[in-house]
Amino acid sequence: MSRSRKGFTLIELLVVIAIIGILAAMVFPVFARARESARKAVCLSNVKNIALAIQMYLADNNDTLPPDEHRQEVFDYFNTYPGGGEEWDPEEETNCWFATEANPYIRWPVVLDEYTKNRDVWQCPSARIEGYALFINGDPDWLGNLQRNEGTWGTATDICPFAAYPNGWGGAVTDSLSQNVMTWGLWGTEDPGGAKNFRHSITYNFMTGADLKLVEVDDPVNWVICGDGGAGTYAQPAGAYAYPDLCGLDCAGCAVGCGDCWWDWDDCEEDLLPGCEPNWCHPYMVADPSLRRPYARHLGGVNLGFLDGHAAWWHSERLLSKISEGKGDDMMGLAGPWGPPSWCAEPGVPTLY
Repeated sequence: MSRSRKGFTLIELLVVIAIIGILAAMVFPVFARARESARKAVCLSNVKNIALAIQMYLADNNDTLPPDEHRQEVFDYFNTYPGGGEEWDPEEETNCWFATEANPYIRWPVVLDEYTKNRDVWQCPSARIEGYALFINGDPDWLGNLQRNEGTWGTATDICPFAAYPNGWGGAVTDSLSQNVMTWGLWGTEDPGGAKNFRHSITYNFMTGADLKLVEVDDPVNWVICGDGGAGTYAQPAGAYAYPDLCGLDCAGCAVGCGDCWWDWDDCEEDLLPGCEPNWCHPYMVADPSLRRPYARHLGGVNLGFLDGHAAWWHSERLLSKISEGKGDDMMGLAGPWGPPSWCAEPGVPTLY
């Protein structure tokens, strides 16, 4: 009498496991792509909402974009370098004289707050690098507040009016001067504001857009006004829009003999040493697009908002190519150009440091 067979042999189990592994390897990328497609859609909706908020602002303000700093008294004060330091030096982390960074009321998220109604629209769910409300000036007389407290902020105290926002944007920090703290530890301070301070990973084109009149733009349909961004808010050149999670793309060519490229920072070569965190200090992307491809935020591209109010996904390399065609700063309104560094990378120079 034959015995009935029970269970599986080891070979059969291994075959089943191998099949499951193959199927998982085939399916998981599909799931990952589907998840990123959903995040891309959320981000695109947020960019669209900001572009529409800008349209509403234009309608209420004689077709003129939000302002830059204009008061002469502000420039006169900051020209004395009241916070310490002298002219801008990229090796200095705490230059405290930048007037347009100190005015909390010309921040576009602040200016557009009544139109967006929801500060979450400034967030991209796929972002790996964010910008922050760093300095909170809780007094509506923001300049007077700085003047009255001169000596308590500056290079010696690590309290500087960079990325300044008004009260209500800093979480537990309502006034950086009275509390003697920034909202984030960039200058060695603690982070009492925590995740409650305003953070953004969608940015706006302040550099070329501030004070701009709509009639001055030849092609609003192709003029970038907002989009996927990283830590920067003030200046967004093509590289920062194209690869917002790769901080420093536009100065990454500084160690490859670029000659007179004006973004050739003195200390940038140090930042290109191996071991740098890839999301922060420029170790990649000089001449080989494949090295920067993983840092395109949404499936090889980014979401951009345009001056006519529409938003669209653009391939990151297509955006960079517009600069190489000479259309970036004219047709598209992008700040700079600072790069891309592949323009001046010498043949044979390593692309990974």
